[in-house]
Parts: sequence; C-alpha cells; structure tokens
Amino acid sequence: MRTIRNLFVDAKLRTKFLLSITIIILITGLTISGINYWVSVGAIKRNSGEFSQYLIGQIGLNIDKLTTDVERMAFQQFRNSSLSEKLSQLPEAGESRYPRDKYINDFLNDLLFYEDYYLSVLIIDAQDQHYSIRRKGASKDNENLLERLDLNEIRDMRGRAHWYRGENDTLFMVKALYDIATTRYVGIIAIGVESNYIGSVLTRVHNLMDGDVLILDENNELFVAGGRSEAAQYYLSKTMHLSGTGKTDFDYGGKHYISNVLATDYDKWKIVQIIDVGQLTRGTESIKYWTISTLLVSLLFAFLLAARISKNITENIRVLLQRMSSFTLDFNHEVIVPRSRDEVGMLTVKFNTMAEKINDLFNSVYREKLLKQKAEYRTLQFEYKALQAQMNPHFLYNTLESIYSMAKIKGEEEIGELIYLLGKLLRESLGKKGDVITLREELEFIRNYLSIHSIIYGDRIEVDYATDEELGDCEVPKFILQPLVENAIVHGIEEKPGKALIRIACEEADGDLLLTVTDNGVGMEEEKIRRLLNPELYETAPSEKKKHTNVGVISVHKRIRILYGEGYGLEISSQVGEGTSVRVRLPRVQTAE
Repeated sequence: MRTIRNLFVDAKLRTKFLLSITIIILITGLTISGINYWVSVGAIKRNSGEFSQYLIGQIGLNIDKLTTDVERMAFQQFRNSSLSEKLSQLPEAGESRYPRDKYINDFLNDLLFYEDYYLSVLIIDAQDQHYSIRRKGASKDNENLLERLDLNEIRDMRGRAHWYRGENDTLFMVKALYDIATTRYVGIIAIGVESNYIGSVLTRVHNLMDGDVLILDENNELFVAGGRSEAAQYYLSKTMHLSGTGKTDFDYGGKHYISNVLATDYDKWKIVQIIDVGQLTRGTESIKYWTISTLLVSLLFAFLLAARISKNITENIRVLLQRMSSFTLDFNHEVIVPRSRDEVGMLTVKFNTMAEKINDLFNSVYREKLLKQKAEYRTLQFEYKALQAQMNPHFLYNTLESIYSMAKIKGEEEIGELIYLLGKLLRESLGKKGDVITLREELEFIRNYLSIHSIIYGDRIEVDYATDEELGDCEVPKFILQPLVENAIVHGIEEKPGKALIRIACEEADGDLLLTVTDNGVGMEEEKIRRLLNPELYETAPSEKKKHTNVGVISVHKRIRILYGEGYGLEISSQVGEGTSVRVRLPRVQTAE
C-alpha cells in the first residue's frame, strides 16, 4: 500500500489528474450502478414474493373450493336419499337383506358416476359392513385405505371430512354419516378422486411462475405436489414446513431458495411454494449486462475526456519544466509566453523575471570567478613546472654526499645503482609531457624515488605498498604523490630518531580514487593542518613559505580543487609525536585507449 502511495506521489501532475478523475468517476459509476442493480433485484424479489403469496392464496382458495364441492356433493346425495334409513337397519340373513344391500350398491353406483373424476366409493355401516365400488381400471386403493383408516377418529370428527392420499396418488375424502333426524351415527363414506382433480390447479400455477408447490393436509403430510425436486424433498425431510407460516430461506446444492407457506381457514390445508432465487432473478442478467456495458463505455469516454482536460491543464507546466531544465544546463533562457493567466501562467511570468536576473548574475559574477580560477590555475602550473624542473637541494646534497662516501667505503656496484636511480628519476620527472599520467606511472616514479632514499638511509626507512593493480590505468595529475612522500621522509626520518615507516595505498571508494601516504613521523598540530588546506591562511603565514614541502602539499591540494572541484583534494589526519596520514581524493577516470 505504501509503495502504491509513493508511486502516486512521485507521478507526474498529468498522471495524478488523470488517475484522480478516473478513480472518482469509477467509484461514482460503480456506486450508482451497484445501488441501481441492488434496488432492481430487491424490487424483483419483493414483487415476486408478493406475487407468490397471492398465487398460493389463490391455490388455497381453489383447493378449498374443490374439496368442499366433493364434500358438499356427498352430503347432498346422502340427504336426498334413503341411505340413512337403510344404514340404520340391522342387516338380516337371507332374502330380507337383499333389498338393503341393493339400495346401498345402487347409491354407490349413482354416486360413482356423478362426476368423471370419481374413481371409487366406499361405505362402512355402523356394524362395520363394507360396501365399495370402483371404476374399471382404477387401482385397488380401497383395501389400503381400510388399513390406514381409524374409524373412531373419523367418528369423533362429527361429520367433518378428512382427506387422505392413496398409494397410487388417488385422493380420498372420508367423513362420518349421521342420521339427519336423530343425529345418530350410521356409517362412514369414502370417495376416491383423481389426483389431477386438484393437481390441475398446480399445473396452471407452473405456467405463471417456476418452483415447487406442495399441498399439505391438516396433519402436515404431503397431499398433492406440483413437482418434487430434490430441493423440495430436502425441505420436507428437514420439516421446515413445521416452523409456521410465512417466508423461509434455505440453501441446498449451492443454490439459495425461498419458501412461502400459507394456511387456509381452520388449518385444513397448507400450501408451500419453493422458489429458486437464481431462477427468480434470471431476468436481472440483462440488467447486469447493460449496467456493466454502460459503465465501461462511460468510463472509456470519461477517461478520454479526462486525458484531454489533464493535458490542457498541464501543458503550461510541461513547457515551463522543459525551459527550466534547459536553463539549468546552459543558462540560456528563452522568454516563455504563458497560454493562460491562471496560477501556472503567473508562475511562468515569475520564472522569466528570475531567469533574467540569474543571467545578469552569471555574467557579472560567475564568469569573473572562472577567469580568476583559470589565472590561478595557470600560476599553479608555472609553480609545478618550476618545482619539476628542480630537485630539492637538500635531497641532491645528501645524495651527492652519499655517493662520495660510498665511493670511498664500498665498491662501485652500489654507487652505480645509486647513480642509475638518480638519473632515471630525473628523466621521469623532467621528460614526461602533459599534466596527466596513469597511476601506474606515478607509482613507478615514487618507487624509484624511495629506492634512492632506501640506499641513502639504509635500514632506517621501511616502505609498504598497498595498491590495486586494477586501478593502474586510472588518470592522476602528474607529480601528485612526490611532495607528500617527501614530506613524510623529512618529518619521519630527519626530525625523529628511529626507524621510519612509510605506507602508500590506493583504493576505490564510492566511485572515487583514494591515494594515501602515511608515516610515523613527528606529526603536526590541528592549526597547521588548517593552514595547509586553506590557501588564505597559508598566504597570511610568510614564515611557512620557507618550507618547500609545505609549498608542495598546498599546491597539490589547490591543484586538485581547481581540476576536479570542491569535493576533491587532500584530507590530513595527524597526531603529534605519532605520525601523519594524507589522503588524496580524486575522481576515478580510466585512461582513454
């Protein structure tokens, strides 16, 4: 998250404008589209739920009417006949029983063919004598019905009808019969009707809305089902219909379902409708498609418009930035004509004024400073050439005296070596042209220089080299180390008794070349170090001009500063009585091949 924020902070102003406008439009569009889609889907679900409640209410009324018609018809047929009287008679044996049975059978036959959807009729008299009739081809559900019937329970219902569902989906209406005049129990009648008699109501519902419709009887047992999907079976197995009436949500098979339960009067029937929410909201896919399409088109148009607007806003800033970058390189300023009078235009006018003043300062100050530095550099060049053209008299005197002494005491071989090294040193110091040589050549000159001193001082001097061969091809100013090494010898050997240690090292650090000359001589105070590194302090101390080594060290420092800038030069660290370390910092520049 922080990385994204940093990228946004470091981005160009036009990118910030473009991203900001795009994000605002995207959030606004997504919010409006999401709310519209959510409200639309909610309205569809709500309206569908209300319509579902209305449908199952109509189903309840229709089923109540259909079942009541069968009950009323059976009662009217019973009331308009002499069946009550015949059932009240005790059955007799022989011929005297025949008229009673014939009347009952004729009643059954008339009742069976009263409606086409009647499949069977069963009468049980008070003495539990059974009389039944069924249509040809009808299933023998009467026998199964007799096993399920509880005659005492039917009798206790006092003429109120009870409906059963047979094993072959035949629907049975069962009710007790009572004599109208005496209200005495005379028997039980059961009428079997086709399941389609009530199932046709559910078929019409399926043409209006998808889903399973279940009709439960007063015992909460399945009576008629309009489809039996796995979800409906799961609903019944979990007895969710016993939780009461109203709306219930449940999940099955990775889908979400809504069930509506409605009970008719006296809880005679319960109508359950189970709806797949996915099927219910399938019409919203077109809404989702058009919403996403509209959002993408709007976002594309808004992005192009935002790109155009952001370009117009940042064009002046881009031009101003280009001119500022060009001005920092060559200080040549072309007047910028602002395209507007807004804050950017005012900033452009102020920049034009500032650039003109900087040009004036550059012409009056900076160029004068460059001329002064060039003159100072030429003076130093003359000093270096004069220093290169002569050797230290003290060094030459000691060298010649040593040659003279050794000529007397020792053989010619060592004297010859000393003379050879001296000649080679003089040739290298005076013979090389140019102001820049390689580090390898400079180190070779120092080795020859120190070899002469090693012969002169013998065991009193010890030299240690810590150099990197990969840095040998780096460019260094000519005659840059000799004044430092000479200073180490003068203060490390001549002014302090004992063995002198001189260490010369070169290394690379942060892309720069570091050359270090260290000795164990007498050291120097901090004040003297400040005078050596500060030309102004050096000029105010005439007594120091007499010391040749100080002139060389100061010249080295000033020469490096002029050639490479203020970030380069000498760094001196010293402790009185312990020694001095002089570090030369130069840019690492490889010799061009």
